Parts: sequence; C-alpha cells; structure tokens
Amino acid sequence: MDNERDDWAQDSETALIFDQWMRAIVSALRAERGTTINQFWLLLLISEHPEHSAATAAATLGLNYTTVAACAAQLVREGALEKRTCDDDDRCSPLAITPSGQRLLASLDQSLITTAKSALDPLQGDERTQALQLFFEACVRLNKKRMMGDLVRGDSAFIIVCQQTALDFSRLCRKQHLGATQGHLLLALGNSGRTAAKELRRHLCLDAPTFSRAVSRLADADLVTRITCASKREIAIALTPQGLACAARIAEETTEMLEALLGDGLRSPVGIRTIAALRASLEERL
Repeated sequence: MDNERDDWAQDSETALIFDQWMRAIVSALRAERGTTINQFWLLLLISEHPEHSAATAAATLGLNYTTVAACAAQLVREGALEKRTCDDDDRCSPLAITPSGQRLLASLDQSLITTAKSALDPLQGDERTQALQLFFEACVRLNKKRMMGDLVRGDSAFIIVCQQTALDFSRLCRKQHLGATQGHLLLALGNSGRTAAKELRRHLCLDAPTFSRAVSRLADADLVTRITCASKREIAIALTPQGLACAARIAEETTEMLEALLGDGLRSPVGIRTIAALRASLEERL
C-alpha cells in the first residue's frame, strides 16, 4: 500500500509538471496574436497539406470538427488562412495558408521550439536524446494522426505529451465534477496532508484569486476545510474524509492515464530523470 501511495504521489507530481509546462506553451502562443495550440496544429497541417478542408483536418488531427472549424474561421478572419470556395458543402472547402500565415507559423514554431528546449535544458547528450525518445514513443503509442512531417520533431512530441496529459487530466477531474486546478489541489493535499495555504498556492503556481476560487469551490463541496493557524494570519488547508476519497480516485485514474501514455517509461530511469529535469527547469523558469 505504501508503494502504491508513493506511486500516486509521484504520478500526481508528474501530471502537475506536464500541466504547468502546458500553461507555458499556451502562454508562448498567446503572445503571438492570441493564437491557440489547436490553431498552431491547423496552420502546420495546412502548410504541408493545403488540400485539407476543416473536416479532413479535424480527422487528421484527431480533433472534433467544431473545434477545427472555429480555429479555421478565426485564422481566416486574421488573414492567416484562406478558404477556397466549394458550392455545395462548406465542410469540403479546401484551406490554404497565406504569406501572413506562413510568417505567423514560423514565429509560433520558433516560440514553441524555444519553450520545449528550455523545458529539457537540464538534460544533455544521451539523456536528452533518451527523453525525446520517451516523448516520441508516447506519441506513437497514442497513434496520433498529427505525427507527420515536421510534427515528428522531438519538441513537437513533447508538446503533444503535455497537451494530451492536460486534456486527459481535465477529463478525469470532470468525472468528479471538478476542474483541473481543483483536481491538482486535491492531489497536492492528498500527498502532504494539511498544508499552509501560501505553500500550497506556491506549489501549484497559482495566483491568489485563482487559488482562492479553487479552495472555495472545494470547501463548498465539503472536500477541504480551512484551518486557522496559531498566528491567526495564516490559513492551512486540509482534506475532509470525503475529499480524501475523491483525491484517491483522481490519483488512481491519474496513474492509469500516465501508464497508458508513457508505458514502462513512466517508472524507468529515463522517465524519472526526465520528470526531474522538467521540474528543475520549471522552477528555474518560475
């Protein structure tokens, strides 16, 4: 049971680290005309396959049509993509990237490469190569249809793993009627027990309003309780019995999710070194 709890603690931290790097990726894209990660994938795909419509792009990228259609419409409005006419069905209208879109893609690509390289900066030589192989194998395991052309690069595989982890963690939290931030908060408390609010907020890298809303939501659901400390100016957060049970369910599913994503690499020396490096580079960045 102790080994299982150790795995849960390690896996909870791994999910948080990937999620925090995903935030860094989102921030890097937002700095370039407010672009999203799915808009980046669409631009990259259309740059290589200009015959794709929004519908075929959705199938290739493994995203739902509504998401891709919204991304395409925004990029068309901004002049990054253009839609060729198709009289009988808007879903089959081919998309083409414009010169402005090519410049935007190059800028986005450089931002993401820089972010990915900084994430793995603590690793050098063979260790870095092994980490990139770990991410590539995860993408192959996922059978991601977007694994083509430039997307096979190691930095893109890292980005895909971060995005997939963030998406999957959000889904399993929604099963408990929680958001991802609330899920990470519960897992952090499950690993440490009663924790000072300032320390918990620092660990989760949350601003004060976001942290306060997450704690209030969990307190309203009777999953956590606030405890006034001896100084009366400090507040600690602790799990209720119901919160502990919820944290255990999320931790168990997080482990299953990461095992499916990373396979044997999750607990291998390569995996352990890679996650430690991502943690170290994240702390340096923050």
